Amino acid sequence: MPPPAESARLLGSTPPPSQSPSGTNGNTAARRARPPLLSVPSSQSVRSARSVKSMEPVIANYRSCDVDSINLEALSEAHSKSFNRWAYVSYYLPILRWLPQYSAKASLLGDVLAGATMASFQVPLVMSLATSLAKLPPLVGLYSVVGAASAYAVFGGVPVLVVGPSPSTAVLYGQVIEEIMHVWKDKSLTNLEVSATISVGMSAILLACGLLKWGFLDNIFSRALLKGFIGAMGVVMIINQFDIQLGLQDIADKEPHHTIVEKVVFAASNIHMAHKLTVCITCATLLIVLLVRKMKNILVNKHGIKQAVYIPELLAMVVVATILSYTLDWESKGVEIVGDLTKTKKTDPSNGAPSIIINPFKLSRFPLFKKVFQTSFLCSILGFFDSTTATKALGARYNYNVSSNRELVALGMCNFAITMFGGLPSFGALGRSKVNILAGASTPMAIVIMAALVVVAIKYLLPFLYYLPECVLALSTTIIGLTVIEEVPQDVMFFWGIDGHDEIISLFLVFATTIFWNVESGVILAIVIAVVRIIKAGTQSRIHILGRVPNTSVFRNADELIEESFATFTEAEQEGDSNTTSTDNLADLVAEIQQIEGVLIIKIPEPLNFANSGALRSRLSRIEKFGTLSVHPSQPSMRGFEEGAIKFVIFDCKGMTSIDASATQTLCEIVRRYSEVNDICVSFARVPTNTQVRSRFRKSGLADIVNSNYKRFVKGRSSHRSGGEVRTYTVATRLGDGFFLSIDEALKAFDIEGV
Repeated sequence: MPPPAESARLLGSTPPPSQSPSGTNGNTAARRARPPLLSVPSSQSVRSARSVKSMEPVIANYRSCDVDSINLEALSEAHSKSFNRWAYVSYYLPILRWLPQYSAKASLLGDVLAGATMASFQVPLVMSLATSLAKLPPLVGLYSVVGAASAYAVFGGVPVLVVGPSPSTAVLYGQVIEEIMHVWKDKSLTNLEVSATISVGMSAILLACGLLKWGFLDNIFSRALLKGFIGAMGVVMIINQFDIQLGLQDIADKEPHHTIVEKVVFAASNIHMAHKLTVCITCATLLIVLLVRKMKNILVNKHGIKQAVYIPELLAMVVVATILSYTLDWESKGVEIVGDLTKTKKTDPSNGAPSIIINPFKLSRFPLFKKVFQTSFLCSILGFFDSTTATKALGARYNYNVSSNRELVALGMCNFAITMFGGLPSFGALGRSKVNILAGASTPMAIVIMAALVVVAIKYLLPFLYYLPECVLALSTTIIGLTVIEEVPQDVMFFWGIDGHDEIISLFLVFATTIFWNVESGVILAIVIAVVRIIKAGTQSRIHILGRVPNTSVFRNADELIEESFATFTEAEQEGDSNTTSTDNLADLVAEIQQIEGVLIIKIPEPLNFANSGALRSRLSRIEKFGTLSVHPSQPSMRGFEEGAIKFVIFDCKGMTSIDASATQTLCEIVRRYSEVNDICVSFARVPTNTQVRSRFRKSGLADIVNSNYKRFVKGRSSHRSGGEVRTYTVATRLGDGFFLSIDEALKAFDIEGV
């Protein structure tokens, strides 16, 4: 922004009228006009600029200068120089903003504690998600935490958001990987290659949506749809662990079962063959961890002891179980252990060394890309909405500036960063972010420290978990599943209390489809329900019949006014007022509100498009039959255009900010029918100044129909009465005589009160 003096020079100065040089005439005044809004920053309105003392000269020059004296080239150059490129780049790379300003004295201790807490929580969790849900080696989960957290620290816009492997999308990965590995046995694919291919497609979809600014899509899923799917995910996470927690892995390998129902049937039919020690370890560990978590929540939430958040119950579960397994030699007693966690199923053919680096960009994998694209798309949608729930909640509570488009790009980069490691899908999680905040995090440095500690764990600590029982590792997923399910009953009770039966039905439909069909079908059904709702809302025309509020020049929805009048009348009766007087007043008020005789005033308070123009036609048809929208269309007609009851129709276009080609055609047909078939004089009031709307009114011939209508009316009236022009104003000379600045002006122009 150039300084005020520079702005004055660029804009030029114009002497006041009293000091104008000789020889000026009216043409000079005609040339005087407002300059372009180049002198006001895009982040400020004129009003806000006036409130800034240093901006007052700029506004003064803006209001007084002559357009002819503006040096636009110099002004543009000044604005170009004032543009802060560093701020622009750092907006899309937030690390350039927060890292140079990082204060170790103020934030380091809290970030270190939060990072250590999250690392202790994430390590056992992501290993469990990888092995139990996604059917991938545990090392993939750990690498995914490191890659996703590091990428989000660079690109993410919410400082305390924790990005990591997502349970719901991991389930989708696991189902698709199982299916592809079963069908494509001759393709020599590994689980890691399939997972990496899905992640490439998912990161590409997220990046494309972010760059195309499709972040607005985060609003299409309702809370009920999300809760229905998330609740089902909790059940799926619990049921998926039955084989491991009952010690039935060997039997499960011989009797494949993929759906949730099949898994429950398998566990129930083979429970008599369960390994007793494994079941005892599972039940005892689960009970102890749940009790610790309950006490932890009580200490934090009820007693305000924030230090209790540092209790690492999941890490303690893993460490204690590993020590007991080694000491008591549970492996020799039939308990399955995880073994060497540093190895994967893929090895380097040259030396047999473990390798986890994947190249998912081979052209030979194009058929696989086509096969998994649907899963990539569904995971992108599900993960984005899950992450959006977290970012919106954190943004609202802690006043973060959250951009959905930037978050899409950040999530795309997070998932792209982990593709070469096998790519366990990673998104933001509200629960983990809350723990991060409670542990003391205030900047993205906390997740950087978490990633560094996970790297240390991968390098030095994994060998010590050799004797960790698989059933204990699987409990991490079970515990998260139970935590997710706990939130669903609260939402169901809330919707029930406010009679939100449609939301409850949607919730249970998505829940049941996910459980009894499959996860992908649950996501697809949620998308279908959301899209149908949006289409339904978008296709419903919200036109109103307007009536004049008595003794004013204000026009409002006549049906609403009548309803309010009846409510007032009922209250007066209950208070014991005179029935006769109240009834008479009510009858007079309703008669006056309903309609000015012979005139139908219709308001179109929304943009018209191909979706809602059909509903506009049907609603107008109902108005023609009944004079109101509150009567069911099955009832016999009470009044109609064919009886000549309506002589004038005024369309109030306040709020119709745009109109597409299809809607223009529909509106033109409606106006032509009123004018040529029903012999009704049609006019328009408060047409927006939008260039597109007015241009289409003219080019479609609609303006010609309206103006010829008006001229015919004026000619007919002038033959019966003298007095010249009846009307006073037009809304714009470009549209013509049949368009008015207000409804009142339309009524005066047509001398409605004299009809």
